Amino acid sequence: MNSDLKKYVAIRYNTATGFMPSQWNGKGRANLDPVWLVERLALFDTYCAPSLDGQSLKDFTVLVGFDSETHENYIRTVCDCAIGIDVRPVLVDAGADYNVAFNAFVQSDTDAEFVSLTRLDSDDALAPSFMERVDFYARWEIAKGEVNQQPLYIAFPHGQNFDAATNRYTQHEYPTSAFGTLVEKRSPSMNGVYCDEHTKMAMRFNTVGAASKEAQWCIVIHDNNAANVLRGKPVAEPAFTVGRPGAETETRAAARKEPAQKQMPQTSAKASRNAGNFIRFLLGRPMVLRK
Repeated sequence: MNSDLKKYVAIRYNTATGFMPSQWNGKGRANLDPVWLVERLALFDTYCAPSLDGQSLKDFTVLVGFDSETHENYIRTVCDCAIGIDVRPVLVDAGADYNVAFNAFVQSDTDAEFVSLTRLDSDDALAPSFMERVDFYARWEIAKGEVNQQPLYIAFPHGQNFDAATNRYTQHEYPTSAFGTLVEKRSPSMNGVYCDEHTKMAMRFNTVGAASKEAQWCIVIHDNNAANVLRGKPVAEPAFTVGRPGAETETRAAARKEPAQKQMPQTSAKASRNAGNFIRFLLGRPMVLRK
């Protein structure tokens, strides 16, 4: 296999992208909210990281973008979730462009003539053959000389949704899905896969669709992301399953307990949303509760 192509998966994680956690209390910076970070770590470890570990072709590097003020223990914990993959943290200052940060890291990390960057959200998952398909299409177009002329965008329109509350899967056809890959010549003036909204990438660059009869990605629907809703047609058997072993059973148990949790009195103790409790969580120490 030629070494003229280096592949990356770029995850924004908690860079300041303007998102609004559904359960955020409005205090401090949303992307550094301790409760959101704890919940996001669970989602990343349960769904995203296993899908990276499970790739049939593992010769890629995962870049995880963190706000530069994120605690170092938390960063280390996130990067250790995918033990079989090369994972690198990319620190992004508040107000800085995470796309520029990813490009700068790639520029200094490899001497390969061509690079591919795949965008992935930290709570979603890739099919086991996803990176193998990236490799096939990227090398095919590079060999034809197409990428010498202009960047190539690989679109993955076939996917699925997974509802974490009900363990249901649906088939989701999305021609401009967020799971695209940009292949281009490595240079200081690279565009980068986050140079534009995913819905506009196919209009900006030469694009090929990754042909597949089965889903190549999975959007995980959960209660910490108000923007996502279950879409598509229900399926009896998914193209691939998501989550670590036992995650489905735990989800069902949590769903059964939900009504009882809603009936708890308002005076029940809760963990305070502060940096101290967050650090206690990382160190495995008891968190300070409030009434």
